[in-house]
Amino acid sequence: MGASSVDPRIFYACLSFRPRNCRFNRPGSLRQLGFARPPTDPAWSGGQFAAWQETDPAYRFFPGDSIDVVVHSASELNRTVAIGPDGRVPLPLIGNVMVANRTDFEIANVIADAYAQNVLVNPIVEVRRAALGPQNIIVGGEVNTPGLVGMTGPVGALEAVMLAGGFRNTAARGDVVVLRRQPGGALMMRTVNLHDALEGRPGADRVQLRRHDIIFVPRSTVAEINVFVEQYVSGILPLDQAFSYAIADAITNN
Repeated sequence: MGASSVDPRIFYACLSFRPRNCRFNRPGSLRQLGFARPPTDPAWSGGQFAAWQETDPAYRFFPGDSIDVVVHSASELNRTVAIGPDGRVPLPLIGNVMVANRTDFEIANVIADAYAQNVLVNPIVEVRRAALGPQNIIVGGEVNTPGLVGMTGPVGALEAVMLAGGFRNTAARGDVVVLRRQPGGALMMRTVNLHDALEGRPGADRVQLRRHDIIFVPRSTVAEINVFVEQYVSGILPLDQAFSYAIADAITNN
């Protein structure tokens, strides 16, 4: 399902509460159901998720970010522009150009191609990062104040949970789930043992969170992750900024 077809209130309800249909046929922890296997294990989650990769891909721009567009062959076209809620930037002579979810190199190529169509001959375009918009993640499930969490610096899963008000008493602290979309679209998932992190054990919380990650804290009694992902997450990552704020608005008004 796409972001446009998902009611943010329905999406948020599954993060915040335990819906009737978010359950398995048998009880057990995520570890018993196989979700705590190492992310490189070929049997990880039965093939529903891509293997977790801790790579450092090039930054992708989204609404709220600003970029410097430098046209070396026509300096009068140089601009600093903000990416609008629709993912486009306004540029002289070529109008609005879609740049969201692209790297600086990809954006430069798109703009150069647009200028090359009856405007400039062999344009040379460079795109630079001017300013970054909100670096939001979503924390849901068994936390006290689920919703959007803004990152102003490096944040791990435990810090994200603390920023969301900490764990509820019903939280499965050893089976916290991190969901992330690869640039190619595949959904990755891994569990983090935050019980060990709270005990101060080294290496327990090694996941460096990124913009648009989702952290889900399940209940201690029933593993809810599989159905949650299938029904509410698979089609909507990465979240654009407008949809993130729609979720926040639903949180505020509930």
